[in-house]
Amino acid sequence: MQITKPSALQRGDTVGLVSPSGGIAQLVPHRVAQGEKMLQEMGFKTLIGTNALKKTGYTAGTPEERASDINELFANTEVKAIICFIGGFHSNQLLKHLDFDLIKRNPKMFCGFSDASVLHFALYTKAQLGTFYGPAVLTHFGEPFKLDPYTCEYFERATMQSKAIGKVSASQEWTDEFLDWFKKADLERPRHMFKNTGYKWLRKGVAEGLAIGGCITSIIHLRGTEYWPDFSGSIFFWEIPESVADLSKGEPVSCIDAHLTDLELSGVFRQCSGMIVGRTKGYTDQDVEQLERIILERTCDFDFPILMNVNIGHADPIITLPLGVRVRLDSSQNLFEILESSVL
Repeated sequence: MQITKPSALQRGDTVGLVSPSGGIAQLVPHRVAQGEKMLQEMGFKTLIGTNALKKTGYTAGTPEERASDINELFANTEVKAIICFIGGFHSNQLLKHLDFDLIKRNPKMFCGFSDASVLHFALYTKAQLGTFYGPAVLTHFGEPFKLDPYTCEYFERATMQSKAIGKVSASQEWTDEFLDWFKKADLERPRHMFKNTGYKWLRKGVAEGLAIGGCITSIIHLRGTEYWPDFSGSIFFWEIPESVADLSKGEPVSCIDAHLTDLELSGVFRQCSGMIVGRTKGYTDQDVEQLERIILERTCDFDFPILMNVNIGHADPIITLPLGVRVRLDSSQNLFEILESSVL
């Protein structure tokens, strides 16, 4: 499928901010303010969606209200990019309310992670728009001790330059520490960082294809729907969110096993040519070993390369990974490379 690439962001551009799912922004005004400040320090203007700071139960307004923010910001010619405040569980409620014809006529950068995966798939399949699996306002730009330099570097490389990102290097450090935003523990100190051991090849090999993927628990919502993309020849990337029961932990391995089985039954592993797995959050060494064993079991009928510990998802820092652009994996060179530009 031929995707439409948005125009590169420039200093002075206006960035729209939306809450397509969870109503968390209203509860943490200090991170909203810091997120706006950080984006402004990077040279952008900000415009908060009409309903983005609402909270109605567990969502940021009704499905119609959340969708209207996205439609309005795509229609607004002053807005050059849209970034999600945070994820959640209910972006799938927006799909029947989104004006994909409007979006297709007004392509612009759309960025977010976690539950925004649902919107990435929908914009990809219905508007043929290349989007960006990357930082969100509350989780990254709103970090009180500033946006991580690695996250900032790859965001700017993906969205502000009309050339291929090229080789994606593993970060020097990483963290999955949870400091409670609601108690403002995040204001007390920066999170502890750990030395990164780098990439791990669960299965060696060489592969090239279009990057398609997202948060595994979110993309499963769309299995069997008209929004499910064609994974033929793709490099399928996925990562694991935090557990609902404990935000400091990742979703249990047993749940991930079920999701991987869903993907296997859906033919994704038969279609894709390579796999990228994001660094886990809150997993013990035993959890990681169990996850690796399960991944190999669920993909045992295939020989595509599998790269793990990539900086995507719920452990920080993260890259900004464009959907629908060609990427390459090569274990012999320890190489993860984005081969084409993601913006015009």
